Amino acid sequence: MADIKIMSEKLANMIAAGEVVLRPSSVVKELMENAIDAKASAIEVHIKDFGMNEITVIDDGIGMNLENAKRAFLRHATSKLYSEHELSRIQTLGFRGEALASIQSVSKVILKTRQKNTDGVYVTYEGGHFIESGYASLNVGTIVTVTDLFYNVPARFKYIKSEMAERNSIIDIFDRMALANPNIRFKLVIDDKLVKETYNDGYETLIQSIYGKNVLANLTTFEETFQKIKFHGYLIHPSVTRSHKRDISLFVNGRYIKNYSLVQAVVDGYKSYLMTNRYPIAMIHLTLDPTLIDVNVHPQKLEIKFVNESLLSYHIENFIKKALNRPVDIPSQMDKVERFKHMESFNQQTLDFNAQMQIMDTYEKQEIEPKIKIEESLDIRTPKEKIPAFDYVGTFAGTYLLFQNEEGLYLIDQHAAQERIRYEYYQDKFKKPVFVSRNLLFGMPLKLTSADFEILKSYEKIFNQYGFKFHNEDVIALPAFVKDLEVDIMIESMLEMLKDRGIIDVSILKDQLAKDRSCKTSIKANQRLSYEEIIRLVNDLRTCENPYHCPHGRPTIIKLSHTDIEKMFRRIV
Repeated sequence: MADIKIMSEKLANMIAAGEVVLRPSSVVKELMENAIDAKASAIEVHIKDFGMNEITVIDDGIGMNLENAKRAFLRHATSKLYSEHELSRIQTLGFRGEALASIQSVSKVILKTRQKNTDGVYVTYEGGHFIESGYASLNVGTIVTVTDLFYNVPARFKYIKSEMAERNSIIDIFDRMALANPNIRFKLVIDDKLVKETYNDGYETLIQSIYGKNVLANLTTFEETFQKIKFHGYLIHPSVTRSHKRDISLFVNGRYIKNYSLVQAVVDGYKSYLMTNRYPIAMIHLTLDPTLIDVNVHPQKLEIKFVNESLLSYHIENFIKKALNRPVDIPSQMDKVERFKHMESFNQQTLDFNAQMQIMDTYEKQEIEPKIKIEESLDIRTPKEKIPAFDYVGTFAGTYLLFQNEEGLYLIDQHAAQERIRYEYYQDKFKKPVFVSRNLLFGMPLKLTSADFEILKSYEKIFNQYGFKFHNEDVIALPAFVKDLEVDIMIESMLEMLKDRGIIDVSILKDQLAKDRSCKTSIKANQRLSYEEIIRLVNDLRTCENPYHCPHGRPTIIKLSHTDIEKMFRRIV
């Protein structure tokens, strides 16, 4: 066995950096947290070359003197924790004293800082080494500039994703910090361009600056208290959904966290309002005694341990259900006029009041997916013999159709069955790409975040190739095969592909669209069907290539053989 030695401070910091500083957004997170802990009322983040070239964070906090500025770069040096007793009562975002030590070990850092009624000072570090210090001219607060990230550990570059992915990760961190701290003004500048700015003027305005004005319609909020635990939620209307859970934000005592159980509780609270594989936008703030949580269980402090996590999940789910079940205001005639004025900018017709109301009513009716009668024939293909012949017996729980034959009992989920039927119908319809545009009479507002609008603008030529046309934040032309209600889902799917791959896979796009449309237009649970409709459903299911599973993989048919049933009744063993 080799001799055991104490590793150098520089090596220890570089190892710690491997856990704390994973990518440019990690640096942004740590520096913004330090600014918040310094009691800043305004924080600016400036990025160049998606953070690999330069990251600068400016705050108007309390600042430091020269001695503390030097000490801040030492590992385990902290102003936020002095005793073991305090470890169980953490109320600051940082406390370990690892952030600056880790950052300076893998980059070049200049920290300028000034306290009230003192001169400003600066310190410089490069690759884990102190370079120099001195006096500087600046306002009260701190400016930290990080350049040449990972210049001395080139192996890290292979873990850096695309420029777009790194840029979006920084924006995501910025958004979480802003949503967690509504009383602080934030500004994000990337490559000398103002990307986002928030103001201390209310949470709804903050949400609008993060997610865009089109998501705020019918915003639902709730405030509840249970055993001194405060729950404060901001719930975006279920008509605005995402294909991922990333826009479900959880905050505990002002700290953004990740927690699967609590996120799932939010999803379950929305459950009856969402289509399959669609997720809400929601912000849930918890305020509780810090002794009930442990924030020291994750290197980046993104995960925390709760004393009773299941109880929190239960209450979050039920508070959301309760809030969403509250009645919403029905748009008045004046609301219709205002909405019409917005759309009128795309159509210079002059109409009298009654005509405006008529068009507005027609427009709103188009927003509701028309029911498709099950009697309509979806296909003229010859039925295949994949499903055996059986006789209809009855319906169980308003959802499951019962059939029998000499082999046993069959249960068909009426919603899953028609999802499969319509999925294959739409798949067949979408086989040939049709990217002919159809112009909209009125512009349609898009429910996208400001970050997604930036991406959309950078890829606008690609969207044009697929038949989309935009004016400001509205879409004014669509591909011919896309319905109005599917616009947000399709554009979001395209944006996700562009973020991840930089290209659009048409086959995946149309498959997802077929799944979403088949789910939306299918028979729902507890929807009573006539005998003729049931027989029509089964006959259509027989025509499917895969009649035994819905597009999401759930079974459409379950068979219980005579033997299975006799075993249940213990007639046989």
